[in-house]
Amino acid sequence: MGHVNHARYLSFFEDARMALLATSPSGLAGTSGDRGYIAARVAVDYLSPAEFRPGIVLRVESSVSRIGTSSWTFDQRMFDGDRPIARCECVLVAYSYANAKPRPLDDDEREFWERYLAAAGDA
Repeated sequence: MGHVNHARYLSFFEDARMALLATSPSGLAGTSGDRGYIAARVAVDYLSPAEFRPGIVLRVESSVSRIGTSSWTFDQRMFDGDRPIARCECVLVAYSYANAKPRPLDDDEREFWERYLAAAGDA
């Protein structure tokens, strides 16, 4: 049946990030307030193809490797069963759409993302 297209991997990683972002103090993009965020960088390493099959379930694990003044970095891993198939690094920047520029993370945002900080060597 072939393999899962590489572009779909990006969507799976984004879906996992969005699930976390939806529970964050900022909420999803477009919600009320001016606490948006934008992706500044996304890099994917493809480790192994996922062979497409009916009922395939791919798992994404997400952690945060760095929190800066206005940005934070997601480290994500995708698995087909126990087999790692891809990893992704995504830098998100806190963004004010009203001012059209990056903004510092608020304290509640920083505290939220600190819960997802990976221990050294985990990522």
